[in-house]
Amino acid sequence: MTASVAEPLSLALKASTAQAHDLAENAEFIKKVVGGELDVAAYTALLEQTYQFYAALESMSRGLQNDPIFALIYDETLMRLPQLRKDLRALHGSDTWRENLTMLPATARYCVRLAEIGALADGPAALAHHYVRYLGDLSGGQVIAVMLKRHYGVNEEALNFYRFIGIDKPKKYKDSYREKLDNLQLTEAQREHVLDEAARAFRHNMEVFGDLKELTGI
Repeated sequence: MTASVAEPLSLALKASTAQAHDLAENAEFIKKVVGGELDVAAYTALLEQTYQFYAALESMSRGLQNDPIFALIYDETLMRLPQLRKDLRALHGSDTWRENLTMLPATARYCVRLAEIGALADGPAALAHHYVRYLGDLSGGQVIAVMLKRHYGVNEEALNFYRFIGIDKPKKYKDSYREKLDNLQLTEAQREHVLDEAARAFRHNMEVFGDLKELTGI
């Protein structure tokens, strides 16, 4: 009897998160920001929350860079914190944004989960969050940057987050990333954990968007 061959992890992730991905893309706050219906202040609020959960994401990532599973997709080139700092400095006109930074409840929950994953040295869960955020940034970042320039006049010095220095061909990089996912030697339990945690990552992002919607009074 021939054993069944598991679907490649990259395809399983894409399929299992398709609905969540669509919901995140069409979240009211995000649609209005990208569609030019809000203002630079709303985008700045988004970036401030993004900075905080990326601080947690990248702290977790560095802590697990030698994990036997997570190490296979870990890449310093993807790190966004320096770019986010530049963007927030440009948007605020100085570094005073650090003094007034507030963390929304959904962002706090997201950061707590990322810290838990780091403390547990949970490589599969770390991989899931890494996949959801960074591949999303590589996929939609350029389009978002164009929309921000068009609708709000955001200049280049405030759009560093969407530029990946060292990655000249995002599609080629993403293809290589997916190939690494497909070559991972995971148990069935680890594989299911990755899929479940990816769905959880999308939920965290949706909750942040929900809090931002309330904050901006949409």
